[in-house]
Amino acid sequence: MAVGEFALIEQLQSRLGGGGKDVLLGMGDDAAWLDPAGQSLVTSMDTLVAGRHFFADVDPADLGWKALAVNLSDLAAMGAQPRWCLLSLALPVRAEGYSYWLQAFAEGWRMLAESAGVALVGGDTVATDGPLTLSVTVLGVAEQGIMRRDAARPGDLIWVTGTLGDAAAALDLAFVARGLPGYDFVCSAAQALVLEARRLRPLPRLDFGRAAQAAGVACAMDCSDGFLADLSHILKASGLRARVDLEHLPLSQSLGACIDHDLARLQRWPLTGGDDYELIFCAPPSLTPSLMNIAHRCALPMTAVGQILPADLQATEPVDVYWQEQPLALPDIRGHQHVF
Repeated sequence: MAVGEFALIEQLQSRLGGGGKDVLLGMGDDAAWLDPAGQSLVTSMDTLVAGRHFFADVDPADLGWKALAVNLSDLAAMGAQPRWCLLSLALPVRAEGYSYWLQAFAEGWRMLAESAGVALVGGDTVATDGPLTLSVTVLGVAEQGIMRRDAARPGDLIWVTGTLGDAAAALDLAFVARGLPGYDFVCSAAQALVLEARRLRPLPRLDFGRAAQAAGVACAMDCSDGFLADLSHILKASGLRARVDLEHLPLSQSLGACIDHDLARLQRWPLTGGDDYELIFCAPPSLTPSLMNIAHRCALPMTAVGQILPADLQATEPVDVYWQEQPLALPDIRGHQHVF
C-alpha cells in the first residue's frame, strides 16, 4: 500500500529520530539545530543508486547498515568523532508501498548508528521515476585535528587495517548468482557467507581512526575504491611514490583459501577490488609501537604492506608493486571509477 511523504517521515522519525544533548532541535522542523560545543566540524556525503551501487533485491536492513557505514568510514579516515547525519531517500512508486521496507531499513541503520553514537537529525524524501536512490551526509567533530591524504612523508610505512578483498570476491559471486557477467570461482558455502557479510555489512574503523590520529598519524584514507586506486590518491595528493609488496596484503582465512596463491586473484580482489572500508594510513616507523598497542586495544589487526618513497620525475607509475621481490606490471583496472 502506498504511503505519503509525511507518513514516511513520521516512521523514520519514530524509529531513528532520537537525539543527544548536542541535538537542540532534530527531525520534524525545517532544519536541525546542533551544538558542536566549539569543536570544528568534519562532514562527508555519499549517494547510492540501485543497480549501480547495490542490487535492487538487497535486504533493506543490509542497505540501511551499509548506507550509513560507507559514510562513517570517511569520518574514520579523518580521525573524527561522528555525531549527526542526514538521510535523503528517492523512492520509486510501488504497489506494496514501503512499510516493511522502511521498518527493515531503519533496523539495519539503527544497529550501526547506536554503536557509532550518531543521530539522524533530518533529510528529505521524494518520489522518483528512476531507481531507488539514497544520499547520506554525516557530520562529526575533530577533537584534536584530522588525518588527511596529502600528509604522507618519505619513509612512512604504509599500513592497512583488517583484511582486504572479501567484499570484491563476494560481489563476483553475487553477479554470477544473478546470471550477470562476473568472475566465477569455487568456494564453500561457509566461506561465501563470510565474504558476503563483509560486502553487506562493513565495519567503519572509527575507534582505530580516532586513536591513530591522537597518536600522531597524519595521513589516512578509507579503502573503498580499491587499495591500489586509493593509495594512488594519497600519493598524488602528497606528491610522492610508494612500494607495495603484494604478498603482504592481509587476507581473511576465507579469502586466502579461495585465492590459494593465485596471482590473478590477488590482483583482482585485495589489490584492486574495493568495497573494503578498511583504513590505509601512512606513519613513520617510530609510531609503530603505539599503533600496535592501539590495534591490540581495538582487537583489530593491522599490517604493514609497503613504504612511501620520494618523488621521482623519471618514474612512469606512482606505485611499484612487487611479488616475492619481483616487480609486477600494474593491472589495467586499478580500482572502481565512475565514468560519465
